[in-house]
Amino acid sequence: DKFYPTSVMETGYDILPWWVCRMIMLGIYATGKVPFQTVYLHGLVRDSKGQKMSKSKGNVINPIEMVDKYSADAVRMALIFGAAPGNDLSLAEDKIRGMRNFANKLWNIGRFIEMNKVLSIKYQVLSLDELRKVAENEVDKKMIDDVETLVEQTTKHIEKFELNLAAEGLYEFIWHEFADKYIEDVKSRIEEDSYLILNTLYLILLRLLHPFMPFITEEIFGKFTGNNLITEKWPKTLKTVENRK
Repeated sequence: DKFYPTSVMETGYDILPWWVCRMIMLGIYATGKVPFQTVYLHGLVRDSKGQKMSKSKGNVINPIEMVDKYSADAVRMALIFGAAPGNDLSLAEDKIRGMRNFANKLWNIGRFIEMNKVLSIKYQVLSLDELRKVAENEVDKKMIDDVETLVEQTTKHIEKFELNLAAEGLYEFIWHEFADKYIEDVKSRIEEDSYLILNTLYLILLRLLHPFMPFITEEIFGKFTGNNLITEKWPKTLKTVENRK
């Protein structure tokens, strides 16, 4: 009565005739309503050579062991990155290790911002339009525009179930554009305005990345703002958040 019908069914393509079709037929038979409007079929996880994982072949990657070794976020991101809808995904430990390195990059960005914190500034959550009023440096202005474009692209990809494109776009932007280029430029001119812009854009990027790497983004966002990322409502007007002690 409360949850039926739902909206999206996500499953592997291999059980489409064995399970999904039966759910639809049984749902219609029992209630007269289809149980879901959209079926999202993802591929199968295979080994690095494209072979089906099998205990007898000895090519199985134990997800629990990978989580313990590299974190749940790294495994989650590795499974989404490069996984086009309906296509099988080749997974190797090196890929998971690479996503662990990406998580370290996120953490180090936060450490840099925290270490260079301008004491007279409280953590602030601003809209992009409000940031534009503060920005005077051309590099800051361009990064604000680039982040706005990234927000639009990521939202569009997620709404169209292009989860791999959303994850890949965030990975490339955060690592190469934001960390490698923008932060290197900001290092030479850290001051109140540049710090405020850098800090706010970082919080926006954490929000965008949250569906893909929920644990580290929640942790960093909480340390910066004292609020829960998953329940935090993005303000339309200026909102000042006290520093978390």
